[in-house]
Amino acid sequence: MRGLSFLALAVVLPGVALAAPTPAPKAAAAAAKPAPLPLTPGVRRITLSAEGRTIAQRIMSVPDPRVGQIQAEMTSIRADKLKMISGPAIDVEALEPILRREEALQTELRTRQNDRLMTLLRALSDPDRVALLQNLANPAKPQSSKPEPAR
Repeated sequence: MRGLSFLALAVVLPGVALAAPTPAPKAAAAAAKPAPLPLTPGVRRITLSAEGRTIAQRIMSVPDPRVGQIQAEMTSIRADKLKMISGPAIDVEALEPILRREEALQTELRTRQNDRLMTLLRALSDPDRVALLQNLANPAKPQSSKPEPAR
């Protein structure tokens, strides 16, 4: 699961924000029925300095060709697993090497993502490192359509 956060990093960094997101306007307290918060799809924003954004864009814009190969192979493995599982009898001996290969690919993918993150962290200044790592440790929670409870 940790690897997914680093994978998200690869998706997030190309769209690094120029500024902090603007807060949504607050509903009036006298409103009879609270309006649901609008859902805002899109890229999470990480506030980095101009130099940090340039560094991040340079490092994260170069795609790792092996990552695409790994993901394609994992898709193939998932399809093979579904075929095996959907049958009336499951051949455990045939399933084991598939599971082991999937595990090896997941490990390789996580290692590549971590190496890329470490390269980025080494290139960034201390304030940008802090901003990036805090965002990874405490990602923004998605907005829900439920109104917040009254306090």
